[in-house]
Amino acid sequence: MNLNERLHDLRKKAGYSQEQLAELLGISRQAISKWESGQGNPDIDNIIKLTKIYQVSADYILMGCENEPNGQREPAPLPSKNELSPEMRKALAIITITAGFAVITVLFITALSVMERFVL
Repeated sequence: MNLNERLHDLRKKAGYSQEQLAELLGISRQAISKWESGQGNPDIDNIIKLTKIYQVSADYILMGCENEPNGQREPAPLPSKNELSPEMRKALAIITITAGFAVITVLFITALSVMERFVL
């Protein structure tokens, strides 16, 4: 469920019309309509007000989930290599190549300094 669908469902479950909710928030009915149609999103001040009106967390409004007890939440698993975006793959490739060149350079300089000791 998307943010706009959650906002619509919360309003309907609370029994408010768009006009009534707009009045509670001190905004226009059109703003509520835009949120619920996905054409806009509430700002942080309105999200805070909505948490109080609907008695739900901001996490629920924004993401559709409640906080775990004691604020503890399982960390989201990292995406597998196949799930990385092309930009992320490119960045990782550049970092890997740069690190490889750095290691080779250090090894080359070390080898040259060792060779100098034997030549002199």
